[in-house]
Amino acid sequence: MKKMKAAVCTEPKKIEMQELDVPEPGPGEILLQVKATGLCGSDVDGYLNKHPMIGYPIILGHECAGTVAALGAGVQSVAEGDEVIIEPFFICGTCKDCREGRYSFCQDLKIIGHQIPGSLAEYMVAQAMFAHPKPANLSFEEAAIAEPVTGALHAVKRCGVGIGDFVAIIGCGTIGVMAMQHSLNAGAVVAVSDLSPHKLKVAGELGAHYPVKADDEDLHARVMQLTGGRGADVVIEAVGEPETLAATVPLVRKGGTVMLIGWSGNETDPFDMTNVTLRELTVMGTMGFCWDHATSIGLLARGAVKVAPILSHRYPLEKVEEAIQLLHSGDPNVWKIAITE
Repeated sequence: MKKMKAAVCTEPKKIEMQELDVPEPGPGEILLQVKATGLCGSDVDGYLNKHPMIGYPIILGHECAGTVAALGAGVQSVAEGDEVIIEPFFICGTCKDCREGRYSFCQDLKIIGHQIPGSLAEYMVAQAMFAHPKPANLSFEEAAIAEPVTGALHAVKRCGVGIGDFVAIIGCGTIGVMAMQHSLNAGAVVAVSDLSPHKLKVAGELGAHYPVKADDEDLHARVMQLTGGRGADVVIEAVGEPETLAATVPLVRKGGTVMLIGWSGNETDPFDMTNVTLRELTVMGTMGFCWDHATSIGLLARGAVKVAPILSHRYPLEKVEEAIQLLHSGDPNVWKIAITE
């Protein structure tokens, strides 16, 4: 049987390069030759044993693009040699939520790189229905980042951001800067807060109206000044620290919306539920995406959302553990890391 290289996380804080059998796609599946993977905070959490969906051993990685290497039985939507972007879900297709089109709520949902082998390998298996054509004008590295572009799009759409809304975004990491671009595309006025001068500079170049350096300027005071004391229509939290989660409610206007994309991993965090009630706030979470990938890929292909400016580092598969450690380090110069073939 043909062999492949794979970066296997065998236990917390340990990744081994192993030679494994190339998997065979089952019915309705494809075999993907992985060309690029974007590292994600969930990969770091899995490496550190802090992710509730990830156990060991596991091949991490779910933001990916590549070439179709083989087809499972019954697959007609793609052909061998097609360049594709993977939506990293496996669904049953038969439960009530799947039948009604809410496949992200599938009762047997599995995520590539979480419960099943991921893309930090030369090959992996994916469901054919979630293999989307890669636009020719996107590199594989850019295409791999379609997944967080889509996650941010799903969150912004859930908030109902519209023309003229004031949106405050806490965190200018990958998800934050994507939510910022989606909000701008929706016609919103956007303030984005972060500690990194570089990230805020890029955010400004991408169109953010008010980049706010969090340790130099008080975001709450700035938002209140810009909105005449009313508060933001929508506050998007994209950090996932107790302090930033707690900072959301004071920023939002009466009747406004708080979107929690980031999560701390704690069972409880300080949160002003009294004012959620007294000010009739809407507080939302988000789980992945549903029917959003094609939209995101179109936005990327047209240049309406840009990911190239955030690709800060590139590593080969053999050095993925070093890359994960770098992403975990908190270095402000690290933004998005791509693992390439």
